[in-house]
Amino acid sequence: MMAPMAFAQDSEEVMSVYEKYRPDFSAPGVRSGGFLFYPSVGAKGEFNSNIFKTDDAATDDVDDFIAVISPSFALVSDWNNNYFGLNASADIGRYSDNDGENYEDFDFGANGRIDMSRGSNIFADLTYAEKHEDRGAPDTDGGQSEQTQYSTLKAMAGFKRDEGVMSFAVDGSYEKSDYDDVALIGGGTLNNDDRDRETVKASVRLGFDMNEDYEAFVKFTTVKVSYDDSTEDGGPLRDNDGWEVIGGAAFDVGGKSKGEFYVGYVKRDFDSATLAQAGNISDVKFGASLLWSATELTSVQFSIDRNVTETTVRSVNGKAASGILSTLYSVRMEHELRRNILMNVSGSYSNLDFQNIGREDHMTKLGAGLRYMFNRNFSLNADYAYDKRATGVDDQDYKLHSFIVSLAAQW
Repeated sequence: MMAPMAFAQDSEEVMSVYEKYRPDFSAPGVRSGGFLFYPSVGAKGEFNSNIFKTDDAATDDVDDFIAVISPSFALVSDWNNNYFGLNASADIGRYSDNDGENYEDFDFGANGRIDMSRGSNIFADLTYAEKHEDRGAPDTDGGQSEQTQYSTLKAMAGFKRDEGVMSFAVDGSYEKSDYDDVALIGGGTLNNDDRDRETVKASVRLGFDMNEDYEAFVKFTTVKVSYDDSTEDGGPLRDNDGWEVIGGAAFDVGGKSKGEFYVGYVKRDFDSATLAQAGNISDVKFGASLLWSATELTSVQFSIDRNVTETTVRSVNGKAASGILSTLYSVRMEHELRRNILMNVSGSYSNLDFQNIGREDHMTKLGAGLRYMFNRNFSLNADYAYDKRATGVDDQDYKLHSFIVSLAAQW
């Protein structure tokens, strides 16, 4: 998590309305030597109209009220050079009528940076998390009696040099994902061992400053995914490797807008003979992001992103998907009604193209929220969200409404 800023922001830095530093309403932190400690806790009440994300044409939707407690902390250095931070958070959820859906999520991590010289540094990040999988996730089985629990371990390190006309960055990452088995309705167990995997990535980025506001760049990334045993339940060998290359431009027009746009190519090849032909993925990759300060009180964020994600989904005839080519379009507007009253509206659309099986999901999300800040320590949030999936798979469509009220305390 990001610790709140304890100092005034540069007036020329482009920031969203919710990110802006407000001396009267931002947590001051607790100083201990060269560190600042930011503890916080949140209490949330949510009404969800369809907790199992089921198709109302096939079965009646089940609604419920969920209470969530969310403690967290961040410990960050306040040094002139170098940086080190620790953070941890948890979400403890309890359902009023369906206690089989109760969950305890948590994560913790550390990150740091060593400044070698002006414009050059080495950075690293390490996180571990244990969480539950959303009922509407592509790999969730509709016959589960409870949510899937999983853990992830992520490690990343790299080097960056950004001085003069040319910039250079190289980094590598490792991720280990482990999914727990899940009990099925009516008895039996869903074996999720075939989803356990390791992912290794490495990337190189070269940038060239065209002027003080614009930078052209090219980035090359390689990826290798190794499954522990994807064939355990009769599925195909899902080990795969690939690469992607993109080129584009990043911009930062002081005080008004910042972002980037790019286009390139992505390729994934699978070791399995059954996936190595139609299942191999070769397609255009593109993306863009924009943060625009429309006025001093209003900010707008746009983003587009296309990625390849892992899946073990099979079609009704048993044919296996090799992966998901997903494309996300999103927009969010934030506005400051008063110094201590903020509002937002957002919307997103995702297209999930399951390779090799002809399935295509369309995900739509809409949201709106209001934040009232009492003082530096307490704030109240009210949010509404609409979530819808449309797919060609029988009985897999769903829609839901959720209403959330939360109180946050920070120091």
